[in-house]
Amino acid sequence: MRTLAAFVVSTVCAVAALWPQTSTAQTVPLVFQTTFDCPDWIQGMGGGDANVCSSGDGIAGSGDWITSSGSKDQIIAAANNPSGSGGKGFRHWRGNGSNNVGGGLTITLPAPVTEMWVRFYMRFSLGFAWTGGSPLYTKDHYWGACGSGCAIFGIQGSNSWGVNYNGSVNYSSSRTWSQSQGGSTGDGQWHLYEYHLKQNGTAATIEIWIDGVRYLNRTNADLGNTPWRSFKLGENQSSVTGCNPDCYTDYDDIAISTTGQIGPVTAPTPGAIAAPQNLRLR
Repeated sequence: MRTLAAFVVSTVCAVAALWPQTSTAQTVPLVFQTTFDCPDWIQGMGGGDANVCSSGDGIAGSGDWITSSGSKDQIIAAANNPSGSGGKGFRHWRGNGSNNVGGGLTITLPAPVTEMWVRFYMRFSLGFAWTGGSPLYTKDHYWGACGSGCAIFGIQGSNSWGVNYNGSVNYSSSRTWSQSQGGSTGDGQWHLYEYHLKQNGTAATIEIWIDGVRYLNRTNADLGNTPWRSFKLGENQSSVTGCNPDCYTDYDDIAISTTGQIGPVTAPTPGAIAAPQNLRLR
């Protein structure tokens, strides 16, 4: 077990007045948190909650499919975000073509929610490329089931990070894939992603921050009225090219709150009390 990352308390009003689009770390209650500080895991070792990380932590395998080259999704040290806490991360393999992927994970919250702030770090392997220079879509967080009100975070329309509702409506941010990576291919670096979803009929809220800057603030979206309970971490995409044999996307330091924006991971406070990193509040 490693030391729980401490969050810096910020003066929210002052920060908002000076930098209204900048994300800052806050102390907010979390309904879920993981740094994947758990034993190595690879598809084939069992996909139940008791087989993946720790029993009862809400982390389980999602599917049994593997890439056409045989790559299986993993929890390994090579996928760790070194600026976070814990010593491992989750590696989702993606092969050439469309929807050629490993099985992903399913993360389940203690209770359904209708509003949430999600913080995570993500890294695309160096040189990760797309046919035509940009992805048609990615499904990095897949909440619920389409047909009954799914919400999908990833590249969703116009080569931009955004949220798709129910497989039909895209809410795109002003930040494109190329802008987030500093070019048309993956930069191999960790980036901070945050989003806020709030159901409210046709006046639902969607906010997206990337590396601390807000690129989407919608208050007239439609996110349905089916509460969210679980999401798939690492899903499909179109269309990958140039992998030999496969490329990957790493995820780490995931945190979810129902009360406010979480902000970036901060350095551990010396002498802080040790606490579990795979946390579900009940």
